[in-house]
Amino acid sequence: MKRFFSIAAFEPFKEKLFLTLWVAAFISNIGTWMQNVGVGWLAATMSASPLMIALIQAASSLPAMLFSYPAGVISDHSDRRKLLIWVQIFLFVVVLLLTILTQFQLLEIYLLIFFTFLIGIGSAFTTPIWQAITPEVVSKGRMKEAIALNGVNFNLARAVGPAIGGVILVYGGIQSIFLFNAVSFLALIGGLYWWKNSTSAFQSIHFRKTAIEGLKAVRKSKPFLHLLIRTLSFTAFTSIVFALLPQLSKYEWHQNSGQYAWLWVSLGVGALVGSYLYGIVNKSLTAAKVIFYSCELVALCLFLLTKTANYYMLNCIMFLAGIGWINATSTLNVLAQQHSPNELKGRFLAVNVTVFQGSIALSSVAWGYLSELFSALPVIRTGAIVMGILSAIILLSPMEEQEIIKKDTVACSDPLLQYQLK
Repeated sequence: MKRFFSIAAFEPFKEKLFLTLWVAAFISNIGTWMQNVGVGWLAATMSASPLMIALIQAASSLPAMLFSYPAGVISDHSDRRKLLIWVQIFLFVVVLLLTILTQFQLLEIYLLIFFTFLIGIGSAFTTPIWQAITPEVVSKGRMKEAIALNGVNFNLARAVGPAIGGVILVYGGIQSIFLFNAVSFLALIGGLYWWKNSTSAFQSIHFRKTAIEGLKAVRKSKPFLHLLIRTLSFTAFTSIVFALLPQLSKYEWHQNSGQYAWLWVSLGVGALVGSYLYGIVNKSLTAAKVIFYSCELVALCLFLLTKTANYYMLNCIMFLAGIGWINATSTLNVLAQQHSPNELKGRFLAVNVTVFQGSIALSSVAWGYLSELFSALPVIRTGAIVMGILSAIILLSPMEEQEIIKKDTVACSDPLLQYQLK
């Protein structure tokens, strides 16, 4: 074990605090991905309506659009450890209530959407705060490796969580998934409680003035606005997968819950492979071309999803979609870091998250509504074609980038888990 930790990439694991919180976060992330899979399938069993199923994804992403910016401002002026603990307690209570309602068969689709929204609120506050504590839990000389390991944590949980969730869903039912997720929050609470951070006096701020100052700066930054256009054009179409996959799996491809879960596993494994490829493609391609090729790959995958119902082919397509997803979002998020001035970085990145998640939330509703009117497959096919054409057009539009993006970066699809490493 000591020899394992001596490898440079795993050096942060030598520090007990970082290792404890990393393991606790990994357990929590697994529970989150298990629940994401379970909730999607549960919604599909409750309703055959594409719109109602898409509203689950919208309810999950909308809180990030509404609360990420305030959370970013608040986290810069509060005790992050205490704030994280209280947020995890909130999430534990919410998911425990969801478990009880499910166990006693009192849950219906509208309640499920409501609880998904509440969980989304907790996640919207957790993500920016969690990323901000990294410098507090690992020594400065190991920051680069620690950030990389955080990215591995997220993507590994994305692959492992759906696999475990699929097994539990088949043999234990959805209430068992909810219970596991609730307990996973206790693991994170325990890790945070064990950490005794050094608190300092926080400078009081005028919230409204601080928030408006950040928004004005974003509006004046042309490079950041050019980036947000690309973010919108990508997330508005990739949201099709998250919004409609449960409906496609159950009603178009006639799969069972285990087969549905493995589609997510394939996406997660694709993201892991894409994380490795990310470091390679950035050495030979500009950021604009990485985004373009990734968008075209995702568009192709969306189109192919409408052309086959073969289980093995669908998993291959999802695998490729995971590669495209991770490379596009990672590049977009690195650029967001680069174009955020240090004194306003938290607020700029919060705006990036707001646009990223807001686009997914609103477009999910749109795709669900259109699928309700015209059926899912032709809507997805049309969306794939438009995405491919739009990506080619946007390639010609301005986008500022820096050479440093081509090395020392960590691939992760979460907008706040991606860092530029210096």
